[in-house]
Amino acid sequence: MSGSNGTAITTPVAVGVTAGYTPSGSYGLFLPDVGLIVLNPRALALTSSLGGINLLVSESVNSNANNYNYIYNAISGGANFQLNSEETVSSDYIFVRVKSQDFNYTTNPSIISGSGALNFSSLINNPQTYPTTVGLYNTNNELLAVAKMSKPLTKDFTKEALIRVKLNW
Repeated sequence: MSGSNGTAITTPVAVGVTAGYTPSGSYGLFLPDVGLIVLNPRALALTSSLGGINLLVSESVNSNANNYNYIYNAISGGANFQLNSEETVSSDYIFVRVKSQDFNYTTNPSIISGSGALNFSSLINNPQTYPTTVGLYNTNNELLAVAKMSKPLTKDFTKEALIRVKLNW
């Protein structure tokens, strides 16, 4: 297609095409799930200066236009062959509520000395943690997904948090 309004090119631009031939449309479809590439010969018949590979389109079953060589050379050369991909990504948001009385103490073993004393006495009356990760578990307490926060969250007994986790699949 040529032009911003999608007007088709109506002049023959490939060698060996019949008068009134209209190459148009996309180059084809790539279906990776089934390992298939479906090509549009009318779009590929454009000259290389217009983005095609000079594919010789023949509607006769008795002719050999050597199209497989044109396609092979275009793909292996890479100069005139690009693929645009499209993928459907499903998303869901999960909100995790952290109450003020939860997750205020660390489980890091370095907080306790070898004799069992607390290394940081300021944490006795005013414990603070800095969560950076949220784990999503199923009903059998099996870890299903891990979400990392962009920055640590300051958590103590005076703060409640609501964390939004975006889950893509």
